[in-house]
Amino acid sequence: MKEYLKVYKAKILVMSPTFVGSGKDISKKEYRLSTETQKVVIYDPAKFYQIMKKAGKVSQYEDFLMNDSRTDLETWMRDNRIGISSVDEAIRYTVSCGDRMELGKSKVQIMEFAKDPYGLPYVPGSSIKGMLRTILLGYEISQNPKKYNQQAEQIKRFHNDRPDRKYYRRETNDIEISTFNTLNREGSKIENAVNDNLQGLVISDSKPLKLEDLVLCQKIEYHTNDEEKPLNILRECLRSGTYIEFTITIDTQTCPYDADKIMDAIKVFNDMYYDCFLSKFNSKKRPEDTVYLGGGAGFVSKTIIYSLFGAEEGVEVAENVFKNTLNRDVFISHGHKNDSRYGVSPHILKCTRMNGKRFQMGMCRFIIEDR
Repeated sequence: MKEYLKVYKAKILVMSPTFVGSGKDISKKEYRLSTETQKVVIYDPAKFYQIMKKAGKVSQYEDFLMNDSRTDLETWMRDNRIGISSVDEAIRYTVSCGDRMELGKSKVQIMEFAKDPYGLPYVPGSSIKGMLRTILLGYEISQNPKKYNQQAEQIKRFHNDRPDRKYYRRETNDIEISTFNTLNREGSKIENAVNDNLQGLVISDSKPLKLEDLVLCQKIEYHTNDEEKPLNILRECLRSGTYIEFTITIDTQTCPYDADKIMDAIKVFNDMYYDCFLSKFNSKKRPEDTVYLGGGAGFVSKTIIYSLFGAEEGVEVAENVFKNTLNRDVFISHGHKNDSRYGVSPHILKCTRMNGKRFQMGMCRFIIEDR
């Protein structure tokens, strides 16, 4: 091993249901609910098709797939007298329903967790690194806030009559370049990726996890007034207590962050997150190594607005970002016009329920061993 490469074993301990999506959905025509086992049984459509072909039901199955938007698989099987045990060979896997046994009343698409080529859940290194990139950026802003005054003013003063999706993304990109693009490679422009010092921070994909680590979770919006709004969105999530194991390799000639500084940055970002956002929901302060990973973890955990502006001014700026990037009807329907009145933006915490308890989505603890 080259001496300038430092390799660490690392873990993320899942403290609340955590979703890292594959980008695919499991439709209601691919699963059924097993009330006996309290699990959802997910089928391989290609294998299911072959079984229907042998059973002489292929034309009915094709019509179901192509033309029937209302019926779910379980109802279709019952209507066509397809025995449950006759399609066992088509089962991909099963996943616990968690608190969603009422699935039988209204079946919806399930957002699928990332899977490796062998069908096992895992967390891509890019997802972990993306999370750390935001944390390190917030840390740098906290250490030298005056450096970013110009970009902060651009974000604060922007106004447009029509939604501009590139707004805020442009300014954030400028901040990232001024923070991370420090390598000054000969013959390249500063904004080129070859100058990004975080190319020296290499995060491996996680070790494969078990299908038993997955549980179905419903998306819930938790408001500052203590109200909950369940949404008809289901995700495959890692259950609490799961360990995500991976390695961190740091090229000390390229990357200015060592393991200790990464953990310091996590603490600083976590403090900001609590002071500016989480405290508005009457939540307790989290351990200093807390991070928020994956889809559904929320806007504040993936942005640097509150790192730039703090709690009070950050509310106004965040509301302005929503106003200038979202369609007006969406802005109003999501209630962002009331953010300032609630004293936090967004004024919704992304949650779910497990075993009758409410959990914030994506809350984890970050552990680097042998520092």
